Amino acid sequence: MTVSIQHIRHATSIINMNGKRILIDPMLSDEKKLSPVPFTRNFRRNPLTPLPVSIQLFKDMDGVLLTHRHFDHWDKKAISILNKSMPIFCQQEDLKSLQSSGFNNTIPISDSVDWEGINIKRIKGQHESGLTRKLLGPVSGYILNTTHEGSIYIVGDCILTPSIEKVLRDHAPSITIINTGEAEMIWGSVITMTRNDIIRIAELPNSKILAVHLDTINHCKLSRNQLINFLKEHEFDNSILIPKDGELIYFDVNNA
Repeated sequence: MTVSIQHIRHATSIINMNGKRILIDPMLSDEKKLSPVPFTRNFRRNPLTPLPVSIQLFKDMDGVLLTHRHFDHWDKKAISILNKSMPIFCQQEDLKSLQSSGFNNTIPISDSVDWEGINIKRIKGQHESGLTRKLLGPVSGYILNTTHEGSIYIVGDCILTPSIEKVLRDHAPSITIINTGEAEMIWGSVITMTRNDIIRIAELPNSKILAVHLDTINHCKLSRNQLINFLKEHEFDNSILIPKDGELIYFDVNNA
């Protein structure tokens, strides 16, 4: 059995699992069509990189999984082109906004739901601690699991906490997708995983790790090339995949 993940750009990907195409955190705007992230150190317009595939690709999805509604995960372009009747799985806090945008098959997840042979379990996360956490609002991760194809943990925009380490140990997902980039606010808070966090996760019982959320948004200070070099220096380059924008990766679940 195989599953596939097509990394589109930043946190956007398409997971093909149990015969269903699930779109993760769609940011579909053209290059430089979005504003800079507020309260950050530069004013470069987003996205910094072009969409590597045709926009038509996203009109043929079976469902959408949304970790949270920050514009680099759910933008106006996605709202305008996606099928309003397609199921959208989200955290409870985002339900009303999605419904007000016209999506009539929105499914909030408090714990888990079963859909088309896939169990989707929500994992509560946090962008940061303290006041920054309150400013940025709630964020979730999700574990997708099937009987025959293993499990995929989409960690989301979360810092590494003891609770997430426990999830990784307890669930031992076949594949883990980590949002890195070391996204930083102007007061110094880093609100995603760091390069050192990735190594800590690689030492836990995971088989395949994908590091994404790179080179696309103005406040992400860690580049793809910097991360590649860092992992080589620490001899983890064979343990962690850093997909290119648009790259399609197949996983043999017996070896994942």
